[in-house]
Amino acid sequence: MSERILKANGITLWTESFGNPNGVPLLLIMGASAQGLYWPDGLVRRLMDRGRFVIRYDNRDTGQSTCFDFAQNPYTLDDLTLDAVGVLDGYGLESAHVAGASMGGMIVQQLAINHRPRLQSATIIMSTPLVTNPDEPNMGCADLPPPDPAWLAKTLGIIASPSETREQKIQLRIDTFRQMAGSIEPFDEAQQRDIATREVDRAPNFLAMNNHTPAIMASSPKDRRPLLANLDIPALVVHGTEDPILPYPHGEAVADAIPGAELLTLEGAGHDMPDCYLNEMVARMVAMQDAAAP
Repeated sequence: MSERILKANGITLWTESFGNPNGVPLLLIMGASAQGLYWPDGLVRRLMDRGRFVIRYDNRDTGQSTCFDFAQNPYTLDDLTLDAVGVLDGYGLESAHVAGASMGGMIVQQLAINHRPRLQSATIIMSTPLVTNPDEPNMGCADLPPPDPAWLAKTLGIIASPSETREQKIQLRIDTFRQMAGSIEPFDEAQQRDIATREVDRAPNFLAMNNHTPAIMASSPKDRRPLLANLDIPALVVHGTEDPILPYPHGEAVADAIPGAELLTLEGAGHDMPDCYLNEMVARMVAMQDAAAP
């Protein structure tokens, strides 16, 4: 693996690559508030073993990428999408396969809509075609189900807990991701503690991750489905049946909107990528990418 700091759109972005640079390029885009290291190492390793040159990075306001005072420098999903384009440019890639999780899946959709020539294929994991907003009716979910009320209540309680010391910040992330997990496998607290510890220790501005929520809320269009319907791109949609944040119908809606998209259903998965499904996810991603090879 190799770390690089890139300059794009007037900011710096931390990136990390794995595998042979001459391999099949695959860019991974993580979701709201989560650093690039949240892409499971097992997933990255399997993809690398299948000939992928894998790149992951910290979105702005996470990890070692540039952080903002959002009130002074607001941004939207369009800016986050241009950051992804900047990563491709920084690695000299005219195009690549791209996979995104949650907010990262929204960015993949924006890439496909506004920067189609840069994508060879799209993998959209635990995401939605909508711009959700807790201040709007049905939380901005339109005809789709809103987040699970029990998850929302527990999460608001976690957020209200103190998170000033290093250990409090680590525990905040453990508790947050515990609430996202499905029932297919036991929550691995030791693994999450390891990730959260690295996350806290490498973030000069840990709480800047909270800027992603208002960035999503300020974005448009509010419903990407009419634009997704015009796409001509190989696409794989992956979604868990127990996702408490973006319930399963959100994944179905993305797959239904993109012509010819495949839907991989993860029974018992929450807003996560369980270890037990990594082999199947990689197999489906690789098969689609190989079929889409230019």
